[in-house]
Amino acid sequence: MKLPHHISRIEAFSDAVFAFAATLLVVSLGTGTNDSIIDIDVKSFAGFAISFFVLFIFWFLHYNFFRRTNYMDNWIIAINTVLLFVVLYYVFPLKSLINSWFATSGMTKDKLGSIFELYGLGFALIFFVPFLNVS
Repeated sequence: MKLPHHISRIEAFSDAVFAFAATLLVVSLGTGTNDSIIDIDVKSFAGFAISFFVLFIFWFLHYNFFRRTNYMDNWIIAINTVLLFVVLYYVFPLKSLINSWFATSGMTKDKLGSIFELYGLGFALIFFVPFLNVS
């Protein structure tokens, strides 16, 4: 026997996770040694901006999925949970990766290659998870 699930509750939880990820991005923006918003490092802001727009793209795809479906079961809830975990895990450190592009020292080619492999896997998982529900 299948129990009915409320899509609005799943959407509310998902939106909360996306909002938490955006909050982590903003909190980690930092202002350096000064407390003035004007003194924010441009390089740090660029990492924040790119990460935020990546997060927005994931949210928009997620939003469109739930606008197009009226069916909800435990399988979709499980896939959604995995997707939210992967988004939360990979979007927040993305800012550090982007900031490493602007760094003047410390990043070797091997280390950078390892980071890109890790993020490649993360993005593959993010875009693979919705296809798990194809019947």
